[in-house]
Amino acid sequence: MLERGINSPLTSSCGRLFDAVAALIGVRTRISYEGQAAIELEALAERGLSSAPYPYQVESTDCHRIDFAPMIAAICTELAGRRELADVARAFHHTIADGILEVCARIRTESGTTRVVLSGGVFQNRLLTEEVAQLLSGAGFEPFCHRLVPPNDGGLALGQAVIAGLQLVASREKF
Repeated sequence: MLERGINSPLTSSCGRLFDAVAALIGVRTRISYEGQAAIELEALAERGLSSAPYPYQVESTDCHRIDFAPMIAAICTELAGRRELADVARAFHHTIADGILEVCARIRTESGTTRVVLSGGVFQNRLLTEEVAQLLSGAGFEPFCHRLVPPNDGGLALGQAVIAGLQLVASREKF
């Protein structure tokens, strides 16, 4: 299915990575609501011991893309060795945070920017958001997190409504 692209759409959603790891370590293979597997994975990670991140690769061609295949292989190896699931979940979160820091550092090298906005449904995960913000701050970045608008689709919908409203106002001003 993967080789032929049958029922295997590509995604850039970090949430799907959380779903995959949750299934891999046996936290949840079916969900009843969006984010369920990620929420349960975060709860498990809260009980885990912090450790070094798993391996991953950052590919920087036309954009910066994180390849987490080495992480998945390492998780499989550790599961076969019977590492505590909570520790695996915690190391997974640490790996995602570390990957975000590395990509931000590369972008800063290219652009000089030090401001980073943490947005998207994955940043409803308190553990991940706090770790990313801490890593970024420690590396000289200025991280921004949502306070009044949710970071997930609710915030996206609000942004779309604002843009549509501004376009409507602009079109009326032309007449």
